[in-house]
Amino acid sequence: MGLYEARMQAVQAERRCASRLTIDIPACLRTIGGDRKCRMANISDEGARLETPTPPRQGVTGWLVLGDHEIFCKVVWANETACGIRFERAIKTSTLIDIAGEQALPRGPVANAGNIQMGRKRSGLIVAGND
Repeated sequence: MGLYEARMQAVQAERRCASRLTIDIPACLRTIGGDRKCRMANISDEGARLETPTPPRQGVTGWLVLGDHEIFCKVVWANETACGIRFERAIKTSTLIDIAGEQALPRGPVANAGNIQMGRKRSGLIVAGND
């Protein structure tokens, strides 16, 4: 396998494989450091985005508490106002619908990795004008 093929596989593996539902519901992220009140901005069967003024750092594990549901998860990214979590196990569609409820709004199709051109520079797409 060449370097180009290895890079292409790595890029494709990092792409989202599940569509997300845009929602806005209260949630609680329970970690060893305590409970964090947050708002869930989107969710899929694999993970979610949580908005909170004090997000935990990447790598922290805990329980996402949503009403009667408790889902074990890990923080996979974090910035100043939000974090992304990945569930230990994919949640069932029925659980996803129960959590999202009527607020669920489809967020569009999942990225098709076949449409991504490897090695093409963006600068080649810019057309100079005669100003």
